[in-house]
Formats: sequence, C-alpha cells, structure tokens
Amino acid sequence: MHKHRPPQAVFQGPHLLYAPARRILQLRSVCRRHTPVQAQAGELTAVISGTANTDGIGRACVREFLQAGYRVVGLDINPPQDEGDDEILSRFKSQYKMLETDVSEEESVRASVEEACEFLGGQITSLVNNAGIALSGMSEEPGQRVASFKKFISVNLVGMFIVSEACLPFMPDGQSSIVNISSIQATSSWPNTEGYASAKSGILGLTRAQAVSLDKKVRVNTVLPGWIVTPGSQARLTQDIHDWHLTGLPPSPPSPRPFF
Repeated sequence: MHKHRPPQAVFQGPHLLYAPARRILQLRSVCRRHTPVQAQAGELTAVISGTANTDGIGRACVREFLQAGYRVVGLDINPPQDEGDDEILSRFKSQYKMLETDVSEEESVRASVEEACEFLGGQITSLVNNAGIALSGMSEEPGQRVASFKKFISVNLVGMFIVSEACLPFMPDGQSSIVNISSIQATSSWPNTEGYASAKSGILGLTRAQAVSLDKKVRVNTVLPGWIVTPGSQARLTQDIHDWHLTGLPPSPPSPRPFF
C-alpha cells in the first residue's frame, strides 16, 4: 500500500484523494508521482475523457498534460468547443487528437481507444476518467425518474469502467496511472441529485477495487473536486450552493492558466 501524502490533498485511504475545490491537486502530478518506473522521454501519453467543454476539467487536464510533454487523446460525445481558439491546443496540435466517443457504449470506446493507441505510439501511460453528465437535478416527472437515474449511472460510472477496461491492455505495468474524477457529491449532497451523487459515490468503490485488482501494475486514484464556476455552471449557481461551501464561494478557473 502506498503511504505517500501529496501536498494539498487529504487521503481517505491509500488510493483515495479528497481534494478541496479551492486547492485541487494537479492530476498530472498524481499520474507521475506514483509511477514506480518513470517512462522514458517521448513515451508519456495520456487518454482523457470529457474534453469538449473549453472551461471544463477535462480540457484543463489536456492543457496541463500537453505542456508537460505528453501526447494526448481526448474523448467526448460532443464536438469540441472553441478548439481553434484554444492557444495551448493550437500550439501543441501535433501532439493532440480528439475522438468522438460515447463512453457508455463499449463498441464506441473500443474503436476510439484503438485509434488513440495508434496516435500515441502503441501505449497509454495515463488515463483520466473525467467524462460524465454534469451535475443536474433528476427529472421531476414521476415516470422518468428511474430512467434519469439509470442514465447518470450508465454514463458517469459504468462509462468510467468501460474506458478503463479498454485502455488497460495498452497500459504498461509499473509505468501507468489512472485518475478517476469523482466529486464532493460522493460524500455530501443536496436535494434531487440522487443519480449524480450515486454515480460519484460509486466511483469511490470502483477506484478502491481497481487499485487492489491492479496492484503493482497500474496506480489508481480518485479526486473529489468541489463546484467549479464556469460559464456553463454559472446559471445553476444559487445562494444555497454558495452557502454549502465552507468558504462561501466556489472557485473560478484563473486566467490564463487552467485551474489545475
């Protein structure tokens, strides 16, 4: 069991990181710090899901990994937002590729991962499982609530397992890392978020199980960010949510650096 305690993070067990939203741990550091054998120069590669949103966690991860010298493939069901206007993506365009992928569909993921590996030179040293339906309330229609719940679980939890399973055959033992993006909604919640909160809680169990199953092969961690203020989330940011945070104010991504 690894006992290393990274800065600005609190462990809830050897493979579970709780990162307060105002001091989110750099995922690039998580991927590299725990690698028993560092990959040689030019061999650092990453697959990151949920990268379409220009202000989202996935895109911020892409920027960080590219600037650290990684070749990166992004996966998202949606087309990229403002990719041509992203200065970092433009600067590293030969090192980055985005593939349209539905993480809840095995065939879609399998095809994308195979194409990703060709672009990445045959191996994946880091996987960031970030894709998911953003925090939103359950359907208020009585006949739709179960379907709404299942959708959250299918995309936010099952999709994470599907992507991991597809990538694992290409992840070299002792040189690879998986980071699963959960949420502080996994441990505390507000009304009408049963689907989102259940999926994010499930990620904690998934991470622990993967960490044990992949012991001495692939390092597995999860990070639990809080609410991040972006243009897409601003409209849903209520006073109740402000009050729910101990600081009274969820963080905003600083500019021009990503919030990681």
